[in-house]
Amino acid sequence: MTGPTPAPPANPRICSNCDGFATVAISSGLGRDARGHLHTLMVDCRACSGAGTVPAPARLLAGGRA
Repeated sequence: MTGPTPAPPANPRICSNCDGFATVAISSGLGRDARGHLHTLMVDCRACSGAGTVPAPARLLAGGRA
């Protein structure tokens, strides 16, 4: 094989704030509507913006010593 070897893909890291559960349903406290559905709000994790993963720190990607 000739040429440079491709860099291994960076593994995404699980968000430490939400443990990978990036979006949750929270009851609004208004009870149920006429059809019996519970009023809920969908909220995303602020740290990862609803992705569930965060990028690896630059020190890990550079391959240097910490």
